[in-house]
Amino acid sequence: MVIDLLSSGLSVGCFLFFIWGLIKPKSRYVNGPAVFLCCLGVFVGIGNRLDNLLLTGGLCLLLMLFYEGSLHMKGYLSVAYVSIRELVRFTIFHLGNSFVQGIVHAHIKDFEDGVIGEEELMSALGAAERIYQMLFFIMLNLICFGFLYLYKKQLRREEGLRHLSRAALLYLTIPALTGYVYCILFRNIQIIERSDEILSLDSEFPIVRLLVPLGSLLCLGAVYSSALLLKKTEAAFQKEKEAQIYKNRLRDMEQHIRDMERMYGDVKSMRHDLKNYVADMQLLAGQEKPDQKAFHEYLHALEDRMEGFSFAYTTGNPITDVVVNRQLVPAREAGVCVECEFCFPQSGGLEAFDLSILLNNALENAVEACGGEGEIHLASKRQGRLFLISVSNTCKTECVWRDGMPVSTKRDSGIHGYIHGNIHGQGLKNIEKIAKRYGGTMRLRMEDGMFILEVLLQLLDENAQ
Repeated sequence: MVIDLLSSGLSVGCFLFFIWGLIKPKSRYVNGPAVFLCCLGVFVGIGNRLDNLLLTGGLCLLLMLFYEGSLHMKGYLSVAYVSIRELVRFTIFHLGNSFVQGIVHAHIKDFEDGVIGEEELMSALGAAERIYQMLFFIMLNLICFGFLYLYKKQLRREEGLRHLSRAALLYLTIPALTGYVYCILFRNIQIIERSDEILSLDSEFPIVRLLVPLGSLLCLGAVYSSALLLKKTEAAFQKEKEAQIYKNRLRDMEQHIRDMERMYGDVKSMRHDLKNYVADMQLLAGQEKPDQKAFHEYLHALEDRMEGFSFAYTTGNPITDVVVNRQLVPAREAGVCVECEFCFPQSGGLEAFDLSILLNNALENAVEACGGEGEIHLASKRQGRLFLISVSNTCKTECVWRDGMPVSTKRDSGIHGYIHGNIHGQGLKNIEKIAKRYGGTMRLRMEDGMFILEVLLQLLDENAQ
């Protein structure tokens, strides 16, 4: 009984260590001792009945009661833990079994040689069995803890497992489930029943003593490799996102340069024609009876040409001017009602390129959602160190939300699309990342058919203008 409690306690400790940081408790009242006692009750009360199926279900039920997250996540954590524990058990089982058999044969030989009596033999065998059980369970949980530590390092993120899509969780679950089935298979064939005796599989086929630990190690390797490959895929995906950010910055710079070149060419042409304009106005003004109507029409034509040298929307910064005009002017010409009341803070440590990425993603989503009709409103407000950016647009279709974010309807091909959902939905995540960089937050909501994005940033200087 003591050994069972010790083994169950160590197993519960390993399980709680595994889920800690990967899944979030539903309440702050869900503390360590309470969950530990509940898990201990499950391990002691259920044990390994029905090939650990009941234990897996019990752990999943506890996660559903006490922790947040999807059923896929909780099912994966339950299956992964039970699978890893059982694979470690079968990895060291035959080694420990061979060790205890050697001790038993040594005591039996001493009994046969008359060195010890029957009572001493039974006492020695009982003590050897108890010591073996204790050492086996301690070794089992130590190795299990070590493997979980290495495995968890590949999974651990600031947000736990919430960032993983269903496809990613399935990708992690399949190797764990394969190991789980492998353990069930061996557990049910390791004992051979005959009419007159019961034999172990390894006694009939000694090669099993090598194949079973080897198979268990390969399954553990597959479980670990799945997490490692997912981590490397995420790293490659992150580099791809960063590269896309730099591409956006480069695109903004190129667009800004082209706009400046166009304006410079227009100014150069205007300077060339300026003498002619002055001469024409002098002729119109110097007539005995000046034609006021013609004079005013000429001035209006000149004013219209001068307006071509400036942006339709001015934000106080040339970089954000380029972004806002590149997104909103075509939308306005396509029939979208556009309002822009955005003003770039001239001080406060806010980088123009960060803000250009934020505006680019927000306005691109807004223009796409409108589809050539509806409304787009861009505004900003400042109070002290707080700088609020608001982008709202008409959204006629109902948004599908997942983890507080709208799900993009566009799909990507390739491994990134299957593991992470889709790259097209990355725009809002980039905005959220920039908001966090400036100690701010991003808020999304639907209100009266309008999709509203609000980003609150903290400036370094409360006197920012």
